[in-house]
Amino acid sequence: MAQLIISDVHADICALDAIMEITRDQAFIDRYGEITRIINLGDVVGRGFHPIVVIERLLDCSAETDLISLAGNHDEAFLLNRDIIGNGSASIEAHSALRGNQRCMQFLKSLPQYMIDEADRILAVHGGPIDPSAITERTCPDCLLYRRTWQRISECGYDYCDGTGYHYTPEHAFEDVVESLGRGFLILCGHEHLEACYMKVNGKPKNVISDMIRRNEVFSNRSVNIRAMTRQEGVSYLVRVGIAGPAGYAESAQGFEDLSHFGLLWEHRGADWVGLFSFRV
Repeated sequence: MAQLIISDVHADICALDAIMEITRDQAFIDRYGEITRIINLGDVVGRGFHPIVVIERLLDCSAETDLISLAGNHDEAFLLNRDIIGNGSASIEAHSALRGNQRCMQFLKSLPQYMIDEADRILAVHGGPIDPSAITERTCPDCLLYRRTWQRISECGYDYCDGTGYHYTPEHAFEDVVESLGRGFLILCGHEHLEACYMKVNGKPKNVISDMIRRNEVFSNRSVNIRAMTRQEGVSYLVRVGIAGPAGYAESAQGFEDLSHFGLLWEHRGADWVGLFSFRV
């Protein structure tokens, strides 16, 4: 049995279908197990060009597999009629029919901010795990930017807020989660589109993605890059799975690679594994 983690599908049906094809390939199932739960970390809409089809596909998946879907900042922005820089005219036009689709709109409106699984010690969010009410030093007047959907990992070594959201350090994330939930939680997030994997090494957070086992495998006639590591009991992790749906970014973002990403949690020979997968769409 395995758990599939996806984030930032961004109305990209080709990428979503490709992920489903890979994880349903018999060779994939033989190696990692059948997917028994899908955790969707949000940003189902925005940027891309097939929002209704993507939501319908996820709803279809929920009839076969346990599906947990969370809100992303693009999902919230869409519901609030709030523009996000980078949504092209083709994407805006593609989303125009979404507001008239009652089933899809109900799906978006029902999305929670986060999910806690005590049994598997998982905290899943779109952007970050920090309780917004605990952020007392606020430099941005817009309260929306402090929500878990708009939070993102800081690369500067300190917390700050700008027009894109509240940036938190991995240290802050670990401290907040340990205080509220205890040690040994796996924090899953998306929002930013590159993979990352932080854990505490000698008492300090370190991005250990370069230390993960790397290999390349072929599933569903696609070459898939894989990073993997075992999960240690009692150790806290912060894992960012990367963008699933690059369609709305590939042409507009300079230097952006047309890669789709997903995460996987599985058990092998008594050990729990965490994997980051990527492939060219």
